[in-house]
Amino acid sequence: MKPSEHSLCARFKTPRGFTRWMTTSALTAGSLAAVIVAADALAQSPGAPASRGDASARQAAEGQRRFSIPAQPLSDALAAFGRQAGLQVSADAGLVAGVSAAAVDGVMAPSEALDRLLSGTGLAWHRFDGDTVTLSSRPVTQENAALSTLTVVGSRMPSEWAPVDGYRAVSSATATKTNTALRDIPQSIQVIPRKLLEDRQVIQLSEAVESVSSVQQSSTSGNRAESFRIRGFDTPGYAIDGVMLNPVGDRPETFLDMANVERVEVLKGPASALYGRAQPGGLINIVTRRPSDTFEGDATVQAGSEAFRRAEGSISGPIDAGGELTGRLTGATQREDGFRGPAAARSERQLASLALRWSASQATTFTFGIDHTEQETPFDRGLIVTADNAVSLPRDRFLAESWSRVEARKTRFSFGAEHLANDWLTLRGTVRYDDAKVRDTGIDFRGLEDDGRTLNRRYTDRIEDSTNLVAQFEGIATFDVAGMTHRLLGGVEYAKSRMDFLSYRANIDPIDIYTPVYGAVRPAASLNSDYTEDIELYSLFAQDQIDLSSQWKLLAGLRYDQVRQTMEQRAGTSDPDIDDGSMTGRLGIVYQPITPLSLYASFSQSFSPQSGMAQDGAALIPEEGEQLELGLKADLIADRLSLTTSMFQITKQNVATSDPRNPDADYSLQTGEQRVRGVELDIIGQLTPGWEVVASAAYLDARITEDETLEIGNRLTGVPLWSSSLWSTYEFQSGRLAGLSLGGGVTTVGSRKGDLDNSYQVDGYQRFDATLGYPLSEHVELSLTAKNLTDEEYIATPVSRTENHPGAPRSLIMAVRASF
Repeated sequence: MKPSEHSLCARFKTPRGFTRWMTTSALTAGSLAAVIVAADALAQSPGAPASRGDASARQAAEGQRRFSIPAQPLSDALAAFGRQAGLQVSADAGLVAGVSAAAVDGVMAPSEALDRLLSGTGLAWHRFDGDTVTLSSRPVTQENAALSTLTVVGSRMPSEWAPVDGYRAVSSATATKTNTALRDIPQSIQVIPRKLLEDRQVIQLSEAVESVSSVQQSSTSGNRAESFRIRGFDTPGYAIDGVMLNPVGDRPETFLDMANVERVEVLKGPASALYGRAQPGGLINIVTRRPSDTFEGDATVQAGSEAFRRAEGSISGPIDAGGELTGRLTGATQREDGFRGPAAARSERQLASLALRWSASQATTFTFGIDHTEQETPFDRGLIVTADNAVSLPRDRFLAESWSRVEARKTRFSFGAEHLANDWLTLRGTVRYDDAKVRDTGIDFRGLEDDGRTLNRRYTDRIEDSTNLVAQFEGIATFDVAGMTHRLLGGVEYAKSRMDFLSYRANIDPIDIYTPVYGAVRPAASLNSDYTEDIELYSLFAQDQIDLSSQWKLLAGLRYDQVRQTMEQRAGTSDPDIDDGSMTGRLGIVYQPITPLSLYASFSQSFSPQSGMAQDGAALIPEEGEQLELGLKADLIADRLSLTTSMFQITKQNVATSDPRNPDADYSLQTGEQRVRGVELDIIGQLTPGWEVVASAAYLDARITEDETLEIGNRLTGVPLWSSSLWSTYEFQSGRLAGLSLGGGVTTVGSRKGDLDNSYQVDGYQRFDATLGYPLSEHVELSLTAKNLTDEEYIATPVSRTENHPGAPRSLIMAVRASF
């Protein structure tokens, strides 16, 4: 049966689900508002827990604000206080060095928040000129009011979403869904801030995570989107602002455009206790750029090798006169010819994004966001293993056809509400809806003929039309019991996803891999698969962060997920329906013998439903993962340079393997087990004023430990035994060269096995990059970035014997960036 081009295009382009989304979102948003109002009334009722303190008349007069400041070094805590209070804080640098601040969380007057921060430090504060606060170790008098100062100025943007000053972040919400100091989290987590993305002129997500240990790109799904491998395990999706991508898809729908990314955060190890179904290696969370309280903007124009052209810009600030409504508008457009040869078509991508924040009152905030991405790229499986059992073809050898392309678009809507019911209870909810459509006319490689040069090929005309609705409601209660501070998180989540899948297939003319001749005719194809897949997810989770003392901190969490997956198969082979529940947990302890040092230990679990069928027709049970981790976090230079090092073991069980009792049928046994043992090191921060650095290294022993068909001891696909990265920039602070910045780095990756059979191997590589920047004026900077300076030829991502993606050759990118 030949596909109708008209019907395929109609199916690809017809909007679907928008009315359903509007109705569902309106109902869910209304429900969230009703719950918030009801919970607020309950919180103010006589039966509610007592407030942690009654505000004085003076505090009431100065007005109350929302504060969420984790326990951390005092200098960092004062920076957060300045942002959230809208005040300037000045202190003698010697007074705050090596001093820790207690956590402050709730609605209160700035004076009360500052009293709590300074409790037990021996420091006093005094307010000068309305918006300036000065600290001292003795009562402030007219004679000692002039101090050698450390000054911190900021907006009231919540610190877990705020831009990072330099390379070093001090807190994150990714690991706990609360604003928590990184040093208090009993798990390895790395934050890549926007400044580092800009310094390196990062174009895609894989370039950003190169700075993080144990993270590599695992696939591009034929040059459609990126997925990653964390601590040795493939992680097909990632989260955006704490909400996972569509679970019905086994990969993202489009490449992520970096124009709207504030920071990239990588949580290592199982994350199911907070995020539900996931692989055990870890989680990447993309934090998007939020509206700012003051007017600002930036724009960048780039041009480079392979006809690369890109322009992006963002403008943000208050919309109304009172500043209660703020917004950010971001856009980007990009096109390039690429390095894969003239037969490969040009790549194009566009992004438009709008974010709004309405502070309805001191206690209630609403957010809304919408972003839309469109892209068109050549469908590309890369290179194959040749007759010499190596990937030895040149990196620009394109083995498909110019008509083999991927067209994709995705729209994401989000709505959020947060309400501070009182000084101990915060309520918040999020609704997100995604609508994506992908069509590709892909060419897959089917293997070499006996002559070792003729490659058989297959053409697939494929459409994926997917929607995803996620609703979350959470409450955070902060209270003291028996001298211990608890931050208790509880929540529910509902997700509903659907994918309509349609594909046609046909063989096309083979190609000579050494002297390729293009021009194969796109043939008539026969129906291969047609189905609708639905997934519903119901979840309930709880987490408690307990400050046992000033030195000991405990984290415990549990989550229960019920997954229901059904498939209506109209053509092709169907998998059994899934109706599985799973309880996952995490437990961690942190010990801080001195302020700049944290020692931690943790245990965490994961689960991931999988498709497939046993010989008796039963559905496969979910894969399960467990991790044990020991680690250390330290400030190598107080408040400037941080180190995280860890050792861990992850075991994944219930891995499906082919059933040897019936090798000709597509049945599975769940006897497989995979294990990764590793050691990691990550360093990030500032060595001296103007000198920033980020470095990482990892050793991963990733192996098959149980299997029915694969050899025990085989290494996992694409996982190097050793890998490391280093990047550093220096900006001259004074003199004739003031403002000039120089940067460079090296990425090192060891050899990797290309498949679980370990049938072939790709070599390791070293890639050197460099950058140079100079300010043309106060608001305009010119920069030049060179990538792969030595023009190293290497395989960046091995996937299988018929899919290996080469790294890009040496390239130059010139950029002009303006900010105001």
